[in-house]
Amino acid sequence: MSGQAREATGSTTLTVLTDRGYYSGREVLACEAGVTPIVPDPLTSGAKANGRFGKQDFVYQPDSDTYRCPAGDTLIWRYRNVEHGMTCNRYWTSNCGRCAMKP
Repeated sequence: MSGQAREATGSTTLTVLTDRGYYSGREVLACEAGVTPIVPDPLTSGAKANGRFGKQDFVYQPDSDTYRCPAGDTLIWRYRNVEHGMTCNRYWTSNCGRCAMKP
């Protein structure tokens, strides 16, 4: 689609904005030179529906490469793996079982 838009506008560079429904890591990586995609992360987790916090509730802290959970605890990096050709980092805390925010 971005290639067609670039042809229609006659532009050599293009910034495209999509909604969550068009998210695909492979499609983003396949964008042609001169095309900058802006794509929000998909909300694929069932956490909210199951009464848990979702990804958007956790705050990344780049200085320490950690995440802060809604209860204020720190999730540290544990390991990295590759899923479907994409690198995934895993973070967690061992304090979830004692969390005051859990029912």
